[in-house]
Amino acid sequence: MALIRIIDGTGRHSDPWHPFHETTPAIARTLAEAGYQVDVRDAEPDAISDLAGVDLLVVNAGGGTDPRHPLPTPPEWAEAYDRLGEWADSHPVLAIHTGINAFRDWDRWFEICGGTWVPGVSSHPERSLAVFEPMPGAEKHPILDGLDRVIAYDERYWKIDVHDGITPVLMHETSDVIYPVVWVAPSDRAIYDALGHMGRTYESADRRRLLTNEVAYLLG
Repeated sequence: MALIRIIDGTGRHSDPWHPFHETTPAIARTLAEAGYQVDVRDAEPDAISDLAGVDLLVVNAGGGTDPRHPLPTPPEWAEAYDRLGEWADSHPVLAIHTGINAFRDWDRWFEICGGTWVPGVSSHPERSLAVFEPMPGAEKHPILDGLDRVIAYDERYWKIDVHDGITPVLMHETSDVIYPVVWVAPSDRAIYDALGHMGRTYESADRRRLLTNEVAYLLG
């Protein structure tokens, strides 16, 4: 049975906008019901530096209270980032929603995720019952197994700086512009999934299926 560690948005990796107390339990419950062993840890250095026996890291955490400026990096976090980087060279990572911005004081995190949240540019329109559709050509991707589209009450992230070499899988079209919201990073060992703002999002069976498909893909 694969062991999945979920990093919960606490401490310096919490923020005032995201109810991690709703979304982390929803992620954990979905993955446990799918048959995985789940280990939920607060966003502390040892949670990402000691990953012995962990098969997949899921990051459901934020970047602090001021997204315009990087957090200061205490020595214990710098060391933890180094160890996480070594682990991620050969293990899979799933960043969820604002997880793309979780370790924004560590440049390699954006490389791992395959995209960068740009303060003052990246954003979203108002939350709504949203429709997310396959990227053209990605309809048969394993992440979309059993899904013609995903409908969930959520935010539609847009204007993220998407890196070269990603494989976009799911998107939304807003004001006649297509924005990818789920992609596989160039390494093929990481996925970024922009869905998942609140507990209500995970009431969608589509959203839960998307999550378990992503995990199955990464665990291969």
